[in-house]
Amino acid sequence: MIGAGMLAAPAKVYALAGGWSFVVLGAAALALTPLILCFADLSSRFSGTGGPYLYARAGLPASPAFAVGWLMWFSQAMSVATLSALFVTYLAGFAPTLESGFPRYLTIAALGVGLTGIVLVGIRQSARASNLLIVLKVGFVLAFAAGGIWFVQADRLTIDVPIPGAITFAQAMLIYLFAYSGFERGSVVAGEARDPQRDVPAALIGGVLAVTFAYAAVLLVCMGVLDQPAANDRPLAEVGRQLFGPIGAVAVSAGALAVIAGTILVITISMPRMLLALSEQGQLPPWLGRVHPRWRTPHIAIVISSVLGFGFAMVSDVLTALTIATAARLTGYVLCCLALWNLARRADAPPPRFALPFRGPIALFTAALFTGVLALGATKELPALVAVLVVGFVLLAVTGWRRQGPP
Repeated sequence: MIGAGMLAAPAKVYALAGGWSFVVLGAAALALTPLILCFADLSSRFSGTGGPYLYARAGLPASPAFAVGWLMWFSQAMSVATLSALFVTYLAGFAPTLESGFPRYLTIAALGVGLTGIVLVGIRQSARASNLLIVLKVGFVLAFAAGGIWFVQADRLTIDVPIPGAITFAQAMLIYLFAYSGFERGSVVAGEARDPQRDVPAALIGGVLAVTFAYAAVLLVCMGVLDQPAANDRPLAEVGRQLFGPIGAVAVSAGALAVIAGTILVITISMPRMLLALSEQGQLPPWLGRVHPRWRTPHIAIVISSVLGFGFAMVSDVLTALTIATAARLTGYVLCCLALWNLARRADAPPPRFALPFRGPIALFTAALFTGVLALGATKELPALVAVLVVGFVLLAVTGWRRQGPP
């Protein structure tokens, strides 16, 4: 979760909500709480690969379940695009020529080839690289917050503008909801973990609590130090420059690059597993689920996912990819909540190891809540989501037709 959201949200949210940015963060965290509890209940029931798609497959008819898996895969590809574009933005602080044209394309391609190569050679190697980058990410957040907190000026935190309208507030919330997105990625690769029914629920709850404090600390430093937090696409680097000069800007930019690269790696690990799960359930062609005989990874799904994600990064900007990714993911979340509501009413449902009280009403409330956020904050993205779903259902129909044909 600690990635582009943490780096981009202070500027993007402040541009929409001004001094109400902390209220936006609090609203996003509050809205996320019942969703996390729903996913904790769902993840404690299953141990296979697929996460949200697996839950929807158990609790919904085949077509809505496919929509969940397809949208979650697509949203992760758009997240890769968002992060890759932001990676180039921060790298351009060292070499401005990389921000546009052929150098930008080459940088994104090199990033994609490098991270995809790590993911291809095995889950154990991917996990080791991810753990290393996580240590660097957490260290960066702690150092940034500890170094900047002493320079925060309380008068900069005062709210001196009217509260944004409902649509603007929802759009600002979407940015922070994107920043939280990714909490479900651990469940996507649960089929390759030891005891996911015990570990994933605890990781969901503990991870969201830790990340909320991290985002609040970063937002506090950015708002309390900068005159205009929305004036720069690299607000954290600007904080480093104002406080410690060019050396500070370089140090913060280097830390930001480690944060972004680590998050892209985690997504690149989980993203193709969604295609693998769809293929295993017979809703996408079987060749998408092929596992490499030596590396034991779904190599075809990995390559296709990386081509889409890093390719879209070359032709899109950060905010466009971010909002499309968030809208797709929220749609999947809503359907997963409906799946939990259905499972709560079934006697044959897999028993949970994390038993959420009143799971049925909570699931319905959460589905309604995020449907409202989508309706207010993502109206421009809905036509694109419909087009993505149409492509997916065409593939589903072709796959079903071929499966019914002669062997």
